[in-house]
Amino acid sequence: FGDHARRMGGVYMSNKTLVPDKLQGYLLQVRHMLYELISVDDRVVSVEKLDDVAVEVDGKVIAEQVKSVTSSNNPIAERSVVFWKTLYNWCTYIEDGSLPSNAVLRFVVVANRTITSGSIQEMFKNAQSNLEAQTALANAKAVILGTPPDDPAIDLYVNLPDSYRDYMRYLFDDSREKTVCDVIKAMEIEIHSNTYDEDLLKRFNSQTIPEEYADLLLTDMLGWVTQTVESFTKDNKPACIAAKDYRRALNKQIRACDTKAILRAVSKVPSNAEQSGEVERLDTYIRQLKMIEMDDLTLFEAASDFLRAKIDKIEWAQRGIVNDLSFVDYYDALYRAWTNRKQLMGLQYGADPITCGKAVYFNCRDDSGRQKLQGIEVPPFFGNGSLHVLANEPADAPRIGWHPQYIRLLKEGSV
Repeated sequence: FGDHARRMGGVYMSNKTLVPDKLQGYLLQVRHMLYELISVDDRVVSVEKLDDVAVEVDGKVIAEQVKSVTSSNNPIAERSVVFWKTLYNWCTYIEDGSLPSNAVLRFVVVANRTITSGSIQEMFKNAQSNLEAQTALANAKAVILGTPPDDPAIDLYVNLPDSYRDYMRYLFDDSREKTVCDVIKAMEIEIHSNTYDEDLLKRFNSQTIPEEYADLLLTDMLGWVTQTVESFTKDNKPACIAAKDYRRALNKQIRACDTKAILRAVSKVPSNAEQSGEVERLDTYIRQLKMIEMDDLTLFEAASDFLRAKIDKIEWAQRGIVNDLSFVDYYDALYRAWTNRKQLMGLQYGADPITCGKAVYFNCRDDSGRQKLQGIEVPPFFGNGSLHVLANEPADAPRIGWHPQYIRLLKEGSV
């Protein structure tokens, strides 16, 4: 089975924890939007409205700048262009009324390594009072600009890099001290050093959700957030999602995972290339279909169903959803149905082995769609895939087959 899982390139997914790679396909802003939506209050979370991500709750605003670090750059270093540009933006937003003066300003750093704040950032983060903010600002001026020269005509900023010189002129202007100090007091710095996806999963799991489907539900809801955001952005509107709508969508997905009604598929449909590769392997179940002259469409469908059925069987067992004995009972039920169909179709089409084999196959496939596992309905592909599992082993004499003489033909190697 390991080879099958590798060939399917990501269809298999461990139930222990969500592999970080599974989350990387989602934009950081989308992931952080979900992060903030996981709440019991009636907040509204937006993207690119008030800031990168913003939370509006109980008349208050939390504006978040979300920065991803994948290189040696540190956005919370003392001379980080990103940091000073963010402060500049926050000040201008407050001055022009885009943000309320009492907004919480959060600088969120998502890094793939351990990073630390510079001394300026530490003082800014810890400043709570006007005096502490003024002291932190004065210290920043001293660190960035150095000792003031005796000649007041000398430009203090001339030797600063072009990348942040204008930000410093703006932020260190004495006429803006109150605004800048208010921003410093409102500032929070939140650092995720190579732990963001794990933090997101932990936060997601803090909700009341079925543990065995936690990873699938997380990707479901990331997909839901992505689609919801896109529904706004395609109309050139800022994306806003209410937490109550998120909870409603989550509950809908949880109901879909109710194993009392139907077992949920864990696997994904393999690509055409993966299905083609599986058919070309000519495993026994494919050879059996070729014996009764099935077309390529049926072969590809069989390959997909076979691979997915094997994966989901293992996943359901590992997640504790289905016990091993139930699988034995399920396969026995399929075998009994096959025995019955083989006898009936033999009586009806005994003179034409190809037609007889096709009739057995299609009738068994129809029967399998109604067969329950542990008293629960299975996804449509699982019954057919399980038939192919039975038709595949042992290779020289599988438990079931379609052609009336399938064992003899397999041993002769005629296909």
